Amino acid sequence: MKKYTFIFITLIALGCTIENIDPNEKKVNSLIAEIIDSNNLPGLSVSVMKNGEIVYSKGFGYADIESKTQIIPSSTKFRIGSFSKTLTASALMKLVEKNKLNLDESIHTYVPEFPEKNWDFNLRQMGGHLSGIRHYKGNEFYINKNYENVIDALDIFKDDPLLHEPGTKYYYSTHAWTLVSAAIEKASETPFLEYMYKNVFEPLGMKNTYAETIDLNIKDKVTYYKKDNYGDIKIEPEVNNSWKWAGGGFISTTEDIVNFLHNHSKSGYLTDESLNILMSPQTTASAGTTNYGIGWRKRYGNNNEILYGHTGGSVGGTTYAFIAIDHNVIVVITSNLSDASFDNLPNDIFEIYY
Repeated sequence: MKKYTFIFITLIALGCTIENIDPNEKKVNSLIAEIIDSNNLPGLSVSVMKNGEIVYSKGFGYADIESKTQIIPSSTKFRIGSFSKTLTASALMKLVEKNKLNLDESIHTYVPEFPEKNWDFNLRQMGGHLSGIRHYKGNEFYINKNYENVIDALDIFKDDPLLHEPGTKYYYSTHAWTLVSAAIEKASETPFLEYMYKNVFEPLGMKNTYAETIDLNIKDKVTYYKKDNYGDIKIEPEVNNSWKWAGGGFISTTEDIVNFLHNHSKSGYLTDESLNILMSPQTTASAGTTNYGIGWRKRYGNNNEILYGHTGGSVGGTTYAFIAIDHNVIVVITSNLSDASFDNLPNDIFEIYY
């Protein structure tokens, strides 16, 4: 009962008395209360946009349990994990649109210092997890070493062989996106993070989206939690994500992400052609569909409607961010818990706002 009590006290504190809550809002509140209670989540931020307007945006639980800091969707920053790939994909396509990068050109054209392998591969394959570059191994997920730049971060995997011939199999790889960021850096002649800020975050008004660098004092950042073997909430060990900015190293707010997705629901920031490339699932050489374009995943809702976006898992963070383009509805959920389960909450929220 304590969790339910806290949630509804929070709603009242935000000026949402039970009497004046919109029916849809009331349904979502109830779903979230159930998820937080059943899955023991320390904190949750949920933002929903419909037809270009934010129709729901609330924080639940705590950004920091000890200080009982509340979550504010417009300013509380979470690790967004692999949704970073979706952000980076936009930077990639900006350079493609300017003819500074070719998705089908050999990666060695742009990053010649990357060791040659048994097969050649390209940016399209790396962006769609078809290159054969490996994913994490051992304890790499918990790396706490600072890498000065993306070229240095290539050292983690550059000498490893490809797992398969590029284009023949789908094999998820965050490391491949580090190599993508190296190509972005080379083609733009700009440090990768600087390019992201100037060409993605600033143009899209993402004032609360950052790379979590060790020298940056970021306000309103959550504390990162995990569950121990007994299900108790504990603080995650410190990590340094400088080795994977492009594939999993950014932090953001649910409202920043909602606006990012809205700006990709139609042409404007990117062309229709670019959006189609990003969202259209690639296929393997044997014509097997992957349900993955370039940094964008395709999945389906409760009624088989098509959704585009990405999930994200990080040390002390879980993210869900998808858009139902045909219905013009966007749902973004973040938690400050590793491997948090949202069950069917995202799809149920979509269904409420169709």
